[in-house]
Formats: sequence, C-alpha cells, structure tokens
Amino acid sequence: MKIKFCFLLLITCISGTLMAQDIYKYSVDLTKLTNDELQVELISPKVSKSEIIFYMPKIVPGTYNISDFGKFVKNVKAFDKAGKSLPVAIQTDSNAWKIKNASKLYRITYTVEDTWDAKFKHNVYEMAGTNFEEGKNFSINNCGIFGYLDGMKKLPFELNFTRPADFYASTALVPISTGKDKDVFRCENADRLYDSPIMFCVPDTITIKVGVTDVLVSVYSPKHLVTSKGVAENLKTLLFAAKNYLGGKLPVNRYAFIYYFNSEQPMVQGQGAWEHSYSSFYSMRERPEKDAMAQIIDFSSHEFFHIITPLNICSKEVREFNFNKAVLSKHLWLYEGSTEYDAHHTQVTQGMITPEEYLKRLSQKIFFSRKFLNDTLPFTQLSLGSADKYNQQYYNVYQKGALINACLDLLLNKLSDGNYGVHNLKHDLSLLYGPKNYFNDDELFDKIASLTYPEVRTFFSKYVEGNLAIPYEEFFGYAGVKYIPKRETESFSLGGFTAGVNEAGNVVVDNIRRINDFGRKMGYQKGDELVSLNGEPVHAEDFAQQASTFLSTLKEGDTITVVVKRKNTSGSIETITISAPAMKVKKTEEHVLEFDPDATPGQLKIRNAWLNLCKK
Repeated sequence: MKIKFCFLLLITCISGTLMAQDIYKYSVDLTKLTNDELQVELISPKVSKSEIIFYMPKIVPGTYNISDFGKFVKNVKAFDKAGKSLPVAIQTDSNAWKIKNASKLYRITYTVEDTWDAKFKHNVYEMAGTNFEEGKNFSINNCGIFGYLDGMKKLPFELNFTRPADFYASTALVPISTGKDKDVFRCENADRLYDSPIMFCVPDTITIKVGVTDVLVSVYSPKHLVTSKGVAENLKTLLFAAKNYLGGKLPVNRYAFIYYFNSEQPMVQGQGAWEHSYSSFYSMRERPEKDAMAQIIDFSSHEFFHIITPLNICSKEVREFNFNKAVLSKHLWLYEGSTEYDAHHTQVTQGMITPEEYLKRLSQKIFFSRKFLNDTLPFTQLSLGSADKYNQQYYNVYQKGALINACLDLLLNKLSDGNYGVHNLKHDLSLLYGPKNYFNDDELFDKIASLTYPEVRTFFSKYVEGNLAIPYEEFFGYAGVKYIPKRETESFSLGGFTAGVNEAGNVVVDNIRRINDFGRKMGYQKGDELVSLNGEPVHAEDFAQQASTFLSTLKEGDTITVVVKRKNTSGSIETITISAPAMKVKKTEEHVLEFDPDATPGQLKIRNAWLNLCKK
C-alpha cells in the first residue's frame, strides 16, 4: 500500500508538472490600475519552437468586424525562467509580436488599455470591448486582454484575478476557486476564453430558475435606475416562452445576462449586445427602468436565442474560428437571421405579442431591406464579405435574414401540411451536429434539403445563394397574408419631420422639408429637441417604436402635446410646449403585410400552424 501510494503520488506530481507546462496561466490585478491601464502577466505553456508569434485577436465571432485588439496592448516583454529578457519584435500586423529563443520562454508581460475611453480611433464595438473604472466597474471581454501563442490556441487557459473585496465576478464561467479578493477561472481553449465575458463590480444580481437552467441576471447601473430584480421580472416571461418554444427545455444548464447601463462614459455613444454560447453582454444607455425595458427585452430576446446557433449548429469556420484572419462562413442567414426570426416568432407563438403586431414587425423589415439596403445581393456573398467588402450591408442580416427564415418557415409548413417548420429543422440540425461537431459550409443547403424537401434546395438556390428578390406575396400567401407593395392611405401623424439624434444622444427635428399640414400646425422648427410626447419621455433608442405605438392609439379629437427644447433668438435654450388636435394626413405606405379576411381553409391551417394560433 505504501509503495502504491508513493507511485501514485509520483505520477500525480509528474502529471501536475506536465499540466503546468501545457496551460496558459494569466494574472491580472484589478486593484492596480495605472494610467487607465492594467498590467497582465502570463506564465506561458511550454514552447518547442525557436521562434513563435504571440497574438491578440484581430476579429472575434459574432461581430463580423475587424477589431484589432492588439492596438490596445503596449510594452510586450518576454522572459525565460531565470528572468532574462528574450527578444520581442512587433510585426507589421498590430496584433502580433514575434518572440525569439522561444524554447526558453517562461513569462510574458504587457499593459493593456480599455477600449471604451481610448483616445485613438478604432473599430471595436462597445459590447465587445473593455471598460476599466477603478473602484466601480471592470467589464472584460477577454479578447481585449488575453492573447495566445501561434498554433497553441487549443490549450487551456487559467485566469487569476485579484479584485476589490466587495466586487463580484458576473460570468457564465464557474470559478475553480474564489476567495476574499481573488477569483480563478479556467477555459478549455481560446474559443471558450473569448466566448466568456466577465463583469466585476459591486453585485446587483439575481438568478432565475427556468426548468433545469440557472439564469443569472447581473446589472451595473451607476445611478441605480435599473435593477437586476426589475430586469429579471420582465425577462421571466421571455425565458419561459423560449423554453416552451424550444420544446420544453433549454439546451444549456446555465446562462448569464450581463448588463452595463452607461451614464458616465461620454465616449461610449453606441449601444449593443454581444452573444455568446452561455451568456450575453450588453452596453446600453442608463435611463429609468420602465423606459428602458422594451429595448432590454428586444436585445435580450435576440441574443438569448444564440444558444441554438452557433452553439449547437455551426460550420468549421465558426467552431474553429480564425482570430487573426477574416475567414467567415456564408451562413449568416442561419446564425443571425434565424436567431432574429426566433426572437420575434417566439413572442407571437407564445402570446407575448399579437399576430397583427408580428406582421407589422415583418413589414418593417421588408421596408428597411428594400428601401435602404441591397435586397438582391446574394446573402451568401454578404456573409463571406461582412467584415470588409459588404460591411455596410451587414444590418441586412437582421432584416432580410429574418425574412428568409420567415419564408422558409412558411414553405416548410406548406410542404408538410403544417407539421414541420424552421424550429423543427433547427432541432434536427442540433441533433445532427451539436456543440462538439460542425458542418461543412458548402454542404449545408444539400443537407437541409435531404432532411426536408427538394423544393427547399431550390429556395436556397434562388433567394439565398442567388440574387433574386424574394416574392413575398407568394410565401406569405401560403398563410393567407397579403403583401401590398404600395398603397395610399390616411393616418395620424406626428408631423412628417425627419428625426435625428444630436451629440447628446437625444431626438431632434433634423429636417422639415417634408413636413405635413399637422406638422405646420404644431410649429416644429429645425433643431427642436424632443423631450416628451403626451407626457411620456422621448428616448432615441426606441423613439420609432414609441411614436408608432402612440399613433396607433389616437382617436379623432385627441390632442398631441410635445415638449421641446429650442434655441431662442439670444442663443439660450428654453423649454416650450407645442400642441394641436390630432389629424389624419394622406401618406404612402410601402411593403405592408396584413391578414386576408377571405383566406381559404388551407391557408388558415398553415397560418394557425405558423403562428400557433390554434393552441392559445
């Protein structure tokens, strides 16, 4: 027994030594911020080459944007185990450093600046960046802090954080240890590392149990206008609806919603969210909870449905992502388009919104796609060139991408007599591939056709790979929905002005060239900043939705009252109230979807299956 024990101990020690050589061990002290920079130390895995490249990511999954995180890194130094410096040369690519005598490499050190208040021009989206606020908040997307060695990104990473004692680390990662002021996390490889955001701050968190899934909601709101409790109460409906939509069980056992509500970062003007396999990170403007909630749910719904794709369905280009060269998949119709579709389709099938509201949302997507974007650009080409050549068309993945899935859903329902739709297809693809496997990019359309119908392959050839405009009247007609390209109508209006956003992020009257009769009665002036609409505060983030909802509830005889801030003749800003009786004006509506009251029994059957109407 004693000999056996010693032998096992020896094996354990040897194994531990090997493991130490085959893992990245990073250390960061969040209590020591100098000149808005953090010091990063890496105990390197063993390198067998004489030279090796140390990389920071150039591009990361889900952003389809060249970020160049190496621009935020300074003073990269390399040392052997005795502390002797090794030669380091910066490459022409700002994300790469060549280390010589690399077989002796033991330690790398560097400083890193956060992206949110960087003084130089860059392309990092807020939700994919980093924020260092001493004593307040550290929002860490790991791609902005931690690098990897060439050819060694599949090794595990260990992250050792020292933090203020009252801070909590909100993340989907499970710590391997935690103490009074320390947290240690481990990721199996670089893909998992960059898939796992962490936010450190004084905690405002709550956990929701959705079936067997633990859902963390973490909020940082410096003025305490938004709380995790308030967000969680509103998320519950969405999460349980998603569970039902996905067959009664969520495909993950844990998930984290991480929200940063900004009111103290003047250089961060944009808003957005970044999806991950087990979490999502949000950078949003701080405002009263009731005003922000609709947008929070809208953002969260889309990001949450990424638990299906790419977590369970993705190509090699996504599963084995190239962080330093834009090698993209051609299936954004699936990754982003189907996710956007699911986010809204869930709400109508689970009774969160009306079928009429759902058609209105789809109508808006048709309008935007055909009015402002290239509707005939093959979607596979858009996907492959989304990081460079077609970056300006990327927004269409949320417009036409969702519409591709709507039409595919209708086609599948028609061919199956209402028994099979897109959510069934994604379920089958999840079973076929799952989180450990991937499909070949060029084979997916054929694979889907083999699982479904030959007509589906024709659909992809014409409207996803090809440049043909989708005949919406045909596909929506399957469900007794009329597509009206253009019609003249009368409806209530706010005045026909063009709205814009000023430097402060507030809604302003940007152009009055097309102002209508009601607008003239109101007396709008160019530059007016809209403060409230019939007593409700106006926010740029959801003004279009607010205006649409407001106008839909008006009746003849109602009064519209708008409070505006306006510059007077002396140059001072004064707050004034303008009002007039609501009136209908003539307008042209384009790309309208509406239910056909004379739909046939066959069309109604498809409609009921598509929108889950018969089960409510």
